[in-house]
Amino acid sequence: MRKAIQCLLLLAIFLLIISLSRGCYHLFINAEEEVFTSPGGTNTIIVQYDLVCRPTIYKKGMLWNQKIWDYPGSGFMETVHFGVEWLSEEEIRFTYDDIHDEYDEEYFIRIPS
Repeated sequence: MRKAIQCLLLLAIFLLIISLSRGCYHLFINAEEEVFTSPGGTNTIIVQYDLVCRPTIYKKGMLWNQKIWDYPGSGFMETVHFGVEWLSEEEIRFTYDDIHDEYDEEYFIRIPS
């Protein structure tokens, strides 16, 4: 009986450690995270910025998020945010508007179904 209680306790601690590390994982590799839902509510995307503000876009899933786009550039020296405009339920326009209009960027990203 005592051995069974120890096994259950170890299993509970193990599951707690896994769930905490999975829940806090984005804090160790990403500086910021933004969540956007399509106007019809059928798609949700997550924009994660790494430590040099390179965005990566994920489609939200039940258990795991699916990476759908990675920023092709090298990153930024300051904190930046890209704008998300839903063109349809499956397509977004992803834009960066520089203050001096020198480095404006625009991407059209299709969200897989």
